[in-house]
Amino acid sequence: MTTIATETFDDGDTPYLAWLHEHPNGYVLTRRRGKSDDYLVLHRATCDRICTYTQMARPGGFTERRYIKICSDSLAALQNYARGKGGRPDGTFSSKCRSCSP
Repeated sequence: MTTIATETFDDGDTPYLAWLHEHPNGYVLTRRRGKSDDYLVLHRATCDRICTYTQMARPGGFTERRYIKICSDSLAALQNYARGKGGRPDGTFSSKCRSCSP
């Protein structure tokens, strides 16, 4: 059985943005720093909310301050992350982005 991995970006917007560019069909979980099983938001890799700098999301805002990103080409891999490290035994996310509708 092949396991599809997740990649965590914690303190580096440049490698995170490169991953998004290389995996346009992938998925991203936004998670607050620290233990935060109450906040696991699912996005598509192409979602503007997680890849476009704005007045609110300035450089460093994606992975270097309040949030980290967990990325994968597999939705199932992110559900496994939610079950384990995400602290959500049922493998669900706290929400799905309304903008990109993953």
